Amino acid sequence: MGKFDVLFQNDSALAGVKTGRAAPGRDRSVSGLPAGMWVSGGVYRAETLHEIGGSPENGGIENPEEDNALREMGAGEHLSFLDIETTGLSGGTGTYAFLCGLGVVCGKYFKVVQFFLKNPAHEAEWLEAVDACIPEDATLVTYNGKTFDIPMLTTRHILSRMRPHWESSPHVDLLYFSRRFYRGYLESCSLGSVETNILGVRRANQDVPGYLIPEIYARYLRTGDAAPLQGVFYHNELDIASLASLYRRVSNALTGKAGRGREFLRAGDIWNDRGKTEAASRLWKMALREPESRAEASLRMAFAAKRGMEHENARIWFTEALREFSARGTSRHAAELFAILEELAKLEEHRFMRPERALTHVTAALDAMRRARHYGTAPDIVLAKALEHRRERLLKKIRALGDERSG
Repeated sequence: MGKFDVLFQNDSALAGVKTGRAAPGRDRSVSGLPAGMWVSGGVYRAETLHEIGGSPENGGIENPEEDNALREMGAGEHLSFLDIETTGLSGGTGTYAFLCGLGVVCGKYFKVVQFFLKNPAHEAEWLEAVDACIPEDATLVTYNGKTFDIPMLTTRHILSRMRPHWESSPHVDLLYFSRRFYRGYLESCSLGSVETNILGVRRANQDVPGYLIPEIYARYLRTGDAAPLQGVFYHNELDIASLASLYRRVSNALTGKAGRGREFLRAGDIWNDRGKTEAASRLWKMALREPESRAEASLRMAFAAKRGMEHENARIWFTEALREFSARGTSRHAAELFAILEELAKLEEHRFMRPERALTHVTAALDAMRRARHYGTAPDIVLAKALEHRRERLLKKIRALGDERSG
């Protein structure tokens, strides 16, 4: 049994932990909370178990700690998925968190433990309970946590004259990976958008929009009726579960175990940025298998070959990329086409010493620019001038070669 299983195996594990206060079984001043228990006078704890491989909601949760490719990017062995709900989104000392969800793998289950703050007078107790639930060797996993969740919790600790033990723990912010993988493919890289379009999550009707959550909590503070907060608990629980699913999705793509062509394409980019060129090439080759990513993958393979001074391979890959992008239409991919033709011209002129072929590519680029009317922006003007200059130089070189041959 692992340390997470020990920590969560029974309800008494967190009762009164670190607070020195007895945990009352019930608080009659608050009604309507989801099933759970009071672990101190102002902290309520609820938990939910999800079997690995099953819902939520019908997207299934795979074990995020298996084949954990993000270990090479700073993640540790043990993952603690964290998400908070707050009284506002603007930050500042007047904004505080009132619900924190923590998700961990416990054997064949994924467990979500949630801590609810009765009112701000009990914030120190609440922070202590949350801290006690984060193991010393945990890697925190969040969504936009580097700019919101973690700074928010850190600020609340400071205001309570506390210091969290996890402040130096490894941290993986999945928003970074969502943007790397899905920017340009999804209209938004919000967690909700990724859930719907990538993870296949369909939330139940009890879910509440995030922008309503501060208002719902404020109403609870006035009335003591926590029933409307059940939708907030559900919202937070699904956020945590989606973090686990997304973490595994990213890890699968980075290892090439599963994913779509565009995910392999972007995964290759991530490895390439870290100097892992072999891993990058392997994933780009996987991206070649699907039409949606074949053109971009060919272009990446071409530039990789160029950097490796593999000139013939670079020529082959640039030619393949030209064919793929041309099939998509000049108007949609004009910039890529111009760049490819210019690269082919450079190779033919400087590496293969074939100025006539280089001139063919330059002429094709200029013709394409005229047809697409790509002369309006400053970069287009610069490119057009460079191509014209290259064309004139190639014509002179070809004439000189002709003179040598005839002489």
